[in-house]
Amino acid sequence: MIRRLAPVLVALLIALSAPAPTAALVPTARISLSAALSRLKVQSEYSSGYSRSKFGSDWIDADGDGLDTRAEVLIDESKVSVTISRGIVRTGRWVSLYDNLTWTIGTDVDIDHVVALKEAWESGAYRWSASRRLAFANDLGVSWSLRAVTDNVNSSKGDRDPASWLPPYRASTCTYLVGWVGVKLRWGLSVDAAEKSAISNAWSARGCADRQNPPRVEVRIAP
Repeated sequence: MIRRLAPVLVALLIALSAPAPTAALVPTARISLSAALSRLKVQSEYSSGYSRSKFGSDWIDADGDGLDTRAEVLIDESKVSVTISRGIVRTGRWVSLYDNLTWTIGTDVDIDHVVALKEAWESGAYRWSASRRLAFANDLGVSWSLRAVTDNVNSSKGDRDPASWLPPYRASTCTYLVGWVGVKLRWGLSVDAAEKSAISNAWSARGCADRQNPPRVEVRIAP
């Protein structure tokens, strides 16, 4: 899928031309959650001016293959071959990260912006150009930015951050938090103090830090 290939090629070109890595972030780095959090700017959220339309009115077909972002994610995350009609993914098999339920009908699944558009706006996207906001809303460059999840669980999440919402399926918390922080790093977004504290607390409370090999944040900076 296109969402896996382009970032790898870009990262390879950067790695070949760049000087030896220092303490600064590099596009292919995998770092601990605490190290990743320490690199996020902490500041209060910008609380005015948001509207969904500022990130585009709908999913786009970035590569012109007749499949929009929603379809691309459904194809990529399905455990079996999907059926497609008129550019719409009809059937497949998706395991929702947030509640561990399995779905086979496309309409039962939403595509979640792991970091919601409103959260992104309040964390720095209000400064961006319209084209960059559109790119964020349709980010197929990494697997942890958009996820196929149970529709009503996505609705319950809404635009909340980890200070007020965590996945009901506890075993997915570590993956969710790593993805959340990874998106914020990728797009240069900030965190507020409550959000940062909640991420650290949930990481400990749900046993992420006690794993033999805790998940690490993969750093891939957005173009």
